[in-house]
Amino acid sequence: MKIAFVTHAAHPDIEDDDRPLAEALARRSALAISVSWDDPNFDWSAVDLALLRSTWDYFRRYEEFLGWLARVERVTRVINSPEVVRWNANKRYLSDLTARGVPTVPTAFIARDQIVSLETLCADRGWGDVVLKPAVSANSWETVLIGTRGRADGQAYLERHLRDREIMVQPFLTDVNEGGEQSLMFFGGRYSHGIKKTSPFREGPRFEPEGIPIEPREDAIDMAHDVLVRAGLPEIPYARVDLARDEEGLPVLLELELFEPTLFFREKPGSEKRLVDILLA
Repeated sequence: MKIAFVTHAAHPDIEDDDRPLAEALARRSALAISVSWDDPNFDWSAVDLALLRSTWDYFRRYEEFLGWLARVERVTRVINSPEVVRWNANKRYLSDLTARGVPTVPTAFIARDQIVSLETLCADRGWGDVVLKPAVSANSWETVLIGTRGRADGQAYLERHLRDREIMVQPFLTDVNEGGEQSLMFFGGRYSHGIKKTSPFREGPRFEPEGIPIEPREDAIDMAHDVLVRAGLPEIPYARVDLARDEEGLPVLLELELFEPTLFFREKPGSEKRLVDILLA
């Protein structure tokens, strides 16, 4: 079996975090290769499976990426499925999940070219510090924290970006800056392991790695599993559910990552075996 780990041109090799997965596949006689999604010379019909893993520039070339995805799904199997990817690539999926009863961070989506006052938007909702970011983005690209005294900077951010893209605004959860953001990994709909993420908004030098292994509380695991169920994806091959706690201490969804997240295999040795079983099946 030949599996292509789909990467991006700036780093076409298999990511360090994914190497345990590639090595585990090799031990099961499956050949894992790395291919940048936009490689014009690669024949995608030559692989049994295209495993989306580190396509981390997709948001800069969004329409081109979607076009590539449509072409590749016609000639080989793609995991996770292209239908899921198209839904998950724009963070408006959060609105879908909210409508399905998932507790999420309140979010205002501002359409491209829409004229809006950040001051008025926040006042109407009773929001203090807020996070602004593009609805299509990855790796905290153009993600900013705007305090109550920085509304002018936030307004300038909106006017700069709304010419080209949709922007989302969310109230800032203090739990994120206090190290409470957690990522829970699921394979085939079963919980595997969890990590605590380092906040991108923490001040001062950052000595921590991206993720530190933890044992999440039971209510977080239950809530994360419920997210997959309500999304209609109870047995999706891989998923990462990013959570924090609201002011009342209850878990809420930050993001549901379904096609290019770090899965922190190195932080949980052996966790890759479950995904290997799923891929080979």
